[in-house]
Amino acid sequence: WNDAMEWAKSVGGELPSRRELALLLANCRDHMEKDDWQWSRDTHESDASDAWFCNFGYGVGYTRKSYEGRARAVRRSVP
Repeated sequence: WNDAMEWAKSVGGELPSRRELALLLANCRDHMEKDDWQWSRDTHESDASDAWFCNFGYGVGYTRKSYEGRARAVRRSVP
């Protein structure tokens, strides 16, 4: 998770929020690998050693930040 956060910054973005990942799940599931999961930038509320992720096969969940996972950087535009 820490490496994913740093990578996203290095490419001029950040990890998506849990809500943004849910939007990707709802709108782009057909374009994602079923077993693919992506980190969110959100730490779990009750345990700072966990972070939220989205698995495009079944949905949003959380796991240890020490686990290896994929990352997708997002940029937000200001209207």
